[in-house]
Amino acid sequence: MARIGLTGATGFIGGTLAPRLAARGHDLVLVDDRSGPMRVEHPSLPAARLDFASDMAIEALAGCAVVIHLAAVSGVMACANDPAGSRRVNVAGTDRLARALAEHGVPLVFASSLAVVGTPEVLPVTETTPTHPTHEYARQKADGERIVQSAAFGAGLGSAVLRMSNVYGGYDAEGTRIAKGNVLHLFAEQAVREGRLRINEPGTQRRDFVHLDDVAEHWITVAERLAAHPRGEPVTYNVASGEAHSVEELARMVAEAWRTSWPDRPPLRLEHVPNPRGGIELVDPFFEVSRAATEAALGIRCRHRVRDEIPVELAIAADGAVR
Repeated sequence: MARIGLTGATGFIGGTLAPRLAARGHDLVLVDDRSGPMRVEHPSLPAARLDFASDMAIEALAGCAVVIHLAAVSGVMACANDPAGSRRVNVAGTDRLARALAEHGVPLVFASSLAVVGTPEVLPVTETTPTHPTHEYARQKADGERIVQSAAFGAGLGSAVLRMSNVYGGYDAEGTRIAKGNVLHLFAEQAVREGRLRINEPGTQRRDFVHLDDVAEHWITVAERLAAHPRGEPVTYNVASGEAHSVEELARMVAEAWRTSWPDRPPLRLEHVPNPRGGIELVDPFFEVSRAATEAALGIRCRHRVRDEIPVELAIAADGAVR
C-alpha cells in the first residue's frame, strides 16, 4: 500500500483509476480543477478543487510515493483552437509540477499519447520510436514527455511515460455510464439513433484501439512499481493493444454486429462525410503499434478485443445508457 497522487482525478481515466486504486488499499491524494469536459465524482473519494500546478496542490502531492499526472487540456481540436492557453497548462504547468516533485523525491507517471510519433518512418511504432509531432496537441505531449524525463533524471528518480492509443469502453460511476466520445462510442450512438454510420474521410485512417480496463491495468502496475522503487531510469510504455483497424473497417464491424444483434432491423447505412479534423488528423493507412517491450517489462497482456466489445457498446447505446 502506498500514498498515490492523481491529477485530473475526475476526468475519464482518473474517474476509473481512483476507485480501483482505493480498492487495492492505497491512500489517495486526488486533485482536479474541474475545468475539463468530464467530471466523474465519487463521494467517497473527493478530489480537491485545485490547479495541479498550484502551491497547494504541489504541497499535497509532495507527500506521495508516486504521482499519476493525467490533468491536461486534452484533445487535438482543444489545443488547436487555443494553443497558448493549452500550452500554459500542458507544458508550463507540467514543468512546474515535475520540477517540484523531483525536488521532493516523488516520481511521476505522465499521460502521453501515441500522437507524439506523428507519421513515423518505420513501422510498427515501438516504445523507442522518436517523437515527431505534427500538430499542437502532439507537440505539447512530446514537450511534456521531455520535461518529466529531464526532471526525474536530474534528481536520480525513475519516471514513466505512458503513450496511450485510442481508448474505448466505459464504466459506471454513481449510477451514470461514463464513456469517452471516441469513434467506436460515436458509431454505437449513430447506429441506434440514426441507423447510419458517418465515416470521416478518407476512412482509411488507421488507429490502435485499446480497452479502458486494459489501460487501467497498465497505469496501476506502473504506479505501484514506481512507488515501491522510486529510483531508476525514465521508461516509456506503449499503452496499446497492437490491434489496429481503419475507421472504415471499424464501421463494417459495427454494421456486422448490428445485423447479428438485430436481424429484424434495417441494416446500417455507411456514409463518408468531410473530416472535421482534416489537415490535422493523421491518415496513415498502415499504422501499427508494437507493445512487445511494454508487455515484457510489465507482464501485462491486453485481454479485450474490439470485435468482442462492439456488441457490448451497441447494447449500451440501445439501452440509452451512454452519455
